[in-house]
Amino acid sequence: MGARNVDLTKDTRKYAVTYALNSADGVKKLLRDRHKIGLRRFAGDTAASDILIDLHSAIESAGLTDRQAEAIALVYGLDVTQATAARVMGITQQNVAVNVDAGVEKLAAVFRRWEYGEVTVEVETEDTDGGVV
Repeated sequence: MGARNVDLTKDTRKYAVTYALNSADGVKKLLRDRHKIGLRRFAGDTAASDILIDLHSAIESAGLTDRQAEAIALVYGLDVTQATAARVMGITQQNVAVNVDAGVEKLAAVFRRWEYGEVTVEVETEDTDGGVV
């Protein structure tokens, strides 16, 4: 019998993601990935906890309207499509997009005021179908 090398981490992939929190696009990416970042807390990643705490503080400080907060919570918190959020909110998909964009811009303004630049988070995912999740 021969020796065999086994890669015990072959189904786990790590990658770093950088978020420019002083821009709306960077905030959208952070909101999109916040569930993955949240999982890092349980691996002892205190930086991930800090980022999520700062995101929560920014949301509280941004002065979002009720519609903006609801649209962001549905689209990024519950991960529903804008069309589904529109049905739940009783407005058009275009209005959901406008509310999300306006709310995200307010969040980016808070991060600019706090002089945030870029933050980088290492994300670990399980590769179940041959691609990075």
